[in-house]
Amino acid sequence: MVKNTREAPGAGPIRPLNLPAPVSVEEGEGHRPVTITLRGRRLKVASIEDEWEIADEWWRPKPLHRAYYAAVMEDGTKVTVFRDLVAGAWYVQRGVGVQVLGVGC
Repeated sequence: MVKNTREAPGAGPIRPLNLPAPVSVEEGEGHRPVTITLRGRRLKVASIEDEWEIADEWWRPKPLHRAYYAAVMEDGTKVTVFRDLVAGAWYVQRGVGVQVLGVGC
């Protein structure tokens, strides 16, 4: 029998999913990524498979405005990075459907 502690069950601490991590990116023409440093290895971008831009939450003090790039690196690694168009910083997006081999940014 399970003891009743009279405490409400909880989900525990909430941990956000798919948090982006800062990443070092060398930009080319039009701010497109040319090289990305993953785990201390500077890799050339072999191709960009897709790119898109989002502008959201314009009503908040820190709105979202990002340019995303789904890239294939010279070693075959697939990675999605984005440039924060408000701050100018680069991030690697981790999460479902994104394969980032050996990233420890």
